[in-house]
Amino acid sequence: METKKKATDMFIAYVAFSTLLYFAAYHFNGWFFSSVSIAPYLSLIYLPAAIRVLTVLVMGVPAAIGLTLGTLLTIYTTEGAWEHVWFETMPVSFISGFGPLLAVFIGQRLLKLPSDLRGLKPVHLLVLSIIGAACNAIPTNAFYWATGHMDAPLASIIQMFVGDVLGTLLFLWVAALVVKLRSA
Repeated sequence: METKKKATDMFIAYVAFSTLLYFAAYHFNGWFFSSVSIAPYLSLIYLPAAIRVLTVLVMGVPAAIGLTLGTLLTIYTTEGAWEHVWFETMPVSFISGFGPLLAVFIGQRLLKLPSDLRGLKPVHLLVLSIIGAACNAIPTNAFYWATGHMDAPLASIIQMFVGDVLGTLLFLWVAALVVKLRSA
Protein backbone atom coordinates (compact mmCIF):
# COMPACT_ATOMS: atom_id res chain seq x y z
CA MET A 1 0.00 0.00 0.00
CA GLU A 2 2.86 2.38 0.84
CA THR A 3 4.44 1.78 -2.57
CA LYS A 4 1.18 2.66 -4.35
CA LYS A 5 0.84 5.88 -2.34
CA LYS A 6 4.44 6.78 -3.09
CA ALA A 7 3.87 6.15 -6.82
CA THR A 8 0.72 8.28 -6.75
CA ASP A 9 2.52 11.07 -4.93
CA MET A 10 5.36 10.95 -7.47
CA PHE A 11 2.89 10.99 -10.37
CA ILE A 12 1.16 14.08 -8.93
CA ALA A 13 4.50 15.77 -8.27
CA TYR A 14 5.64 15.16 -11.86
CA VAL A 15 2.36 16.53 -13.22
CA ALA A 16 2.57 19.63 -11.03
CA PHE A 17 6.26 20.21 -11.74
CA SER A 18 5.90 19.95 -15.51
CA THR A 19 2.78 22.16 -15.45
CA LEU A 20 4.54 24.93 -13.58
CA LEU A 21 7.82 24.54 -15.48
CA TYR A 22 6.10 24.87 -18.85
CA PHE A 23 4.05 27.85 -17.64
CA ALA A 24 7.17 29.61 -16.31
CA ALA A 25 9.19 28.80 -19.44
CA TYR A 26 6.43 30.19 -21.65
CA HIS A 27 6.34 33.50 -19.77
CA PHE A 28 10.14 33.75 -19.59
CA ASN A 29 10.31 33.11 -23.34
CA GLY A 30 7.69 35.79 -24.02
CA TRP A 31 9.63 38.31 -21.96
CA PHE A 32 13.16 37.46 -23.07
CA PHE A 33 12.50 36.75 -26.75
CA SER A 34 9.69 39.24 -27.41
CA SER A 35 11.70 40.70 -30.30
CA VAL A 36 11.47 37.42 -32.26
CA SER A 37 7.84 36.71 -31.44
CA ILE A 38 5.71 36.34 -34.55
CA ALA A 39 2.31 35.98 -32.91
CA PRO A 40 0.93 34.81 -29.57
CA TYR A 41 2.24 31.28 -29.02
CA LEU A 42 4.57 31.56 -32.05
CA SER A 43 8.20 32.64 -31.73
CA LEU A 44 11.34 32.05 -33.76
CA ILE A 45 13.00 30.95 -30.51
CA TYR A 46 10.67 28.91 -28.30
CA LEU A 47 12.41 27.62 -25.16
CA PRO A 48 9.34 25.76 -23.83
CA ALA A 49 9.82 23.26 -26.68
CA ALA A 50 12.91 22.02 -24.82
CA ILE A 51 10.86 21.69 -21.63
CA ARG A 52 8.34 19.55 -23.52
CA VAL A 53 10.83 17.01 -24.82
CA LEU A 54 13.07 16.90 -21.73
CA THR A 55 10.28 16.53 -19.18
CA VAL A 56 8.67 13.73 -21.18
CA LEU A 57 12.05 12.02 -21.58
CA VAL A 58 12.54 12.06 -17.81
CA MET A 59 8.99 11.81 -16.44
CA GLY A 60 6.92 10.18 -19.20
CA VAL A 61 3.12 10.30 -19.15
CA PRO A 62 2.84 12.48 -16.00
CA ALA A 63 4.89 15.14 -17.82
CA ALA A 64 2.59 14.93 -20.86
CA ILE A 65 -0.41 15.49 -18.59
CA GLY A 66 1.41 18.37 -16.87
CA LEU A 67 2.34 19.94 -20.20
CA THR A 68 -1.29 19.74 -21.29
CA LEU A 69 -2.35 21.46 -18.07
CA GLY A 70 0.50 23.97 -18.39
CA THR A 71 -0.65 24.86 -21.89
CA LEU A 72 -4.23 25.32 -20.67
CA LEU A 73 -2.97 27.47 -17.81
CA THR A 74 -0.92 29.52 -20.25
CA ILE A 75 -3.83 30.01 -22.64
CA TYR A 76 -6.24 31.01 -19.89
CA THR A 77 -3.85 33.46 -18.20
CA THR A 78 -2.78 35.42 -21.28
CA GLU A 79 -4.31 38.36 -23.11
CA GLY A 80 -8.09 38.03 -23.42
CA ALA A 81 -7.75 34.28 -23.19
CA TRP A 82 -11.00 33.70 -21.31
CA GLU A 83 -12.67 34.38 -24.64
CA HIS A 84 -11.25 31.07 -25.91
CA VAL A 85 -13.60 28.14 -26.02
CA TRP A 86 -12.86 24.64 -24.75
CA PHE A 87 -13.26 22.93 -28.11
CA GLU A 88 -10.38 25.07 -29.38
CA THR A 89 -8.11 25.10 -26.35
CA MET A 90 -8.35 21.42 -25.41
CA PRO A 91 -7.06 20.01 -28.73
CA VAL A 92 -4.18 22.51 -28.83
CA SER A 93 -3.29 21.76 -25.21
CA PHE A 94 -3.48 18.02 -25.86
CA ILE A 95 -1.13 18.39 -28.85
CA SER A 96 1.27 20.46 -26.75
CA GLY A 97 1.31 17.85 -24.00
CA PHE A 98 1.09 14.57 -25.86
CA GLY A 99 3.00 15.53 -29.02
CA PRO A 100 6.28 15.25 -27.09
CA LEU A 101 5.21 11.83 -25.79
CA LEU A 102 4.72 10.68 -29.37
CA ALA A 103 8.05 12.27 -30.35
CA VAL A 104 9.92 10.47 -27.56
CA PHE A 105 8.21 7.19 -28.46
CA ILE A 106 9.19 7.57 -32.13
CA GLY A 107 12.68 8.78 -31.23
CA GLN A 108 13.38 5.93 -28.83
CA ARG A 109 12.34 3.39 -31.47
CA LEU A 110 14.19 5.14 -34.28
CA LEU A 111 17.38 5.61 -32.25
CA LYS A 112 17.01 2.28 -30.40
CA LEU A 113 17.32 4.00 -27.01
CA PRO A 114 16.50 2.00 -23.91
CA SER A 115 13.72 3.30 -21.67
CA ASP A 116 16.27 4.25 -18.99
CA LEU A 117 17.99 6.50 -21.58
CA ARG A 118 21.43 4.98 -21.10
CA GLY A 119 23.67 5.92 -23.95
CA LEU A 120 21.78 9.14 -24.69
CA LYS A 121 24.10 11.40 -26.69
CA PRO A 122 23.83 15.01 -27.89
CA VAL A 123 22.97 13.83 -31.40
CA HIS A 124 20.05 11.87 -29.94
CA LEU A 125 18.77 15.05 -28.26
CA LEU A 126 19.05 16.84 -31.59
CA VAL A 127 17.01 14.14 -33.33
CA LEU A 128 14.45 14.10 -30.50
CA SER A 129 14.11 17.89 -30.68
CA ILE A 130 13.50 17.74 -34.44
CA ILE A 131 10.90 14.99 -34.04
CA GLY A 132 9.35 16.93 -31.13
CA ALA A 133 9.15 20.09 -33.23
CA ALA A 134 7.44 18.17 -36.04
CA CYS A 135 5.01 16.50 -33.59
CA ASN A 136 4.05 19.97 -32.37
CA ALA A 137 4.12 22.20 -35.45
CA ILE A 138 2.31 19.93 -37.88
CA PRO A 139 -0.72 18.90 -35.79
CA THR A 140 -1.12 22.31 -34.13
CA ASN A 141 -1.24 24.16 -37.42
CA ALA A 142 -3.30 21.42 -39.08
CA PHE A 143 -5.86 21.90 -36.30
CA TYR A 144 -5.92 25.67 -36.80
CA TRP A 145 -6.29 25.17 -40.55
CA ALA A 146 -9.04 22.54 -40.17
CA THR A 147 -11.00 24.81 -37.82
CA GLY A 148 -10.76 27.78 -40.17
CA HIS A 149 -8.28 29.87 -38.17
CA MET A 150 -5.81 30.05 -41.07
CA ASP A 151 -5.89 29.67 -44.82
CA ALA A 152 -2.49 28.15 -45.57
CA PRO A 153 -0.72 26.46 -42.67
CA LEU A 154 2.65 25.79 -44.34
CA ALA A 155 4.30 29.10 -43.35
CA SER A 156 3.16 28.73 -39.72
CA ILE A 157 4.27 25.09 -39.64
CA ILE A 158 7.75 26.13 -40.79
CA GLN A 159 7.93 29.07 -38.36
CA MET A 160 6.76 26.98 -35.41
CA PHE A 161 9.09 24.12 -36.33
CA VAL A 162 12.08 26.47 -36.57
CA GLY A 163 11.18 28.18 -33.28
CA ASP A 164 10.83 24.84 -31.48
CA VAL A 165 14.13 23.51 -32.83
CA LEU A 166 16.07 26.74 -32.16
CA GLY A 167 14.57 27.08 -28.68
CA THR A 168 15.49 23.50 -27.80
CA LEU A 169 19.01 23.84 -29.20
CA LEU A 170 19.58 27.11 -27.35
CA PHE A 171 18.33 25.57 -24.11
CA LEU A 172 20.56 22.51 -24.54
CA TRP A 173 23.57 24.68 -25.44
CA VAL A 174 23.12 26.83 -22.32
CA ALA A 175 22.63 23.70 -20.18
CA ALA A 176 25.81 22.14 -21.61
CA LEU A 177 27.71 25.38 -20.98
CA VAL A 178 26.54 25.49 -17.36
CA VAL A 179 27.56 21.85 -16.83
CA LYS A 180 30.96 22.52 -18.43
CA LEU A 181 31.55 25.63 -16.30
CA ARG A 182 30.55 23.82 -13.10
CA SER A 183 32.93 20.95 -13.80
CA ALA A 184 35.87 23.26 -14.61
